[in-house]
Amino acid sequence: MRAVHTRLDSPALIEDPWGDRLGFAGEREAVQARAGAPDLDAILRAHPSYGTVILRARYTEDRLADAVREGVRQYVIVGAGMDSFALRRPQFAHELEIFEVDHPSTQELKIERLAAYGIALPVGLHLVSADLSETRLDKALAGSPFRRELPSFFSWLGVTGYLTREANLETLTAIASCAPAGSEVVFSYLDESLLESGDAEDPMQKARAQVASLGEPWVSGFDPLRLQQQLQGTGLEIVENLGPEALGARYCAARSDGLHPSPGSHLARARVLA
Repeated sequence: MRAVHTRLDSPALIEDPWGDRLGFAGEREAVQARAGAPDLDAILRAHPSYGTVILRARYTEDRLADAVREGVRQYVIVGAGMDSFALRRPQFAHELEIFEVDHPSTQELKIERLAAYGIALPVGLHLVSADLSETRLDKALAGSPFRRELPSFFSWLGVTGYLTREANLETLTAIASCAPAGSEVVFSYLDESLLESGDAEDPMQKARAQVASLGEPWVSGFDPLRLQQQLQGTGLEIVENLGPEALGARYCAARSDGLHPSPGSHLARARVLA
């Protein structure tokens, strides 16, 4: 979706062509077959989550740039998957040490795909292999060059909806426990009311049914109005909590291409407490 946005939407909120390389032909064909349509770009642009995927990346990188200006030099991408930030480093990120944390099999696949194009892992990128359902994030980072005494920035995008509330709170607690006060995390989450809706014709409910059919159901969310209360005990305080309306007003108000965030999708920025 980020690659499609880079090619087709104007103005592009992010410049990320890497999806065209990291996604293989067989996967593209599988998406086309499920949708019953030949135009993959059109399929992706019509998906209910398309705008949110773009906007959460832009927001996160805006906030990361702010953090770098304030002296942060470590960036941890939790559940990195095929994230391409380290491959396309914006100018502001040239001095960052980047830590991608994900399941070993996912990281092996990513390395294989880069190797297929003759691309080596960038300098300053550290792959931290861990199954976070078995190993806490702070313990996983402890086995890497990550320096817990240095202010750091974390992102955790497109993951929390697939985990239980307890697992989400444990990971947020781990972030707060391995970074000094003032460090920040941006994470996306679903409005928990979305999981209670019974409207099968709603686009987000169709998306929910689709991911469930693939064996990865949405299982939890947070209440946007009670988020700080729900995060009590994690060691984090909410700095910014943006719903689709606020995200749309910030990034889409002057657009004519119809780009907009998905209903029920939210972004939060939290800071580690002293």
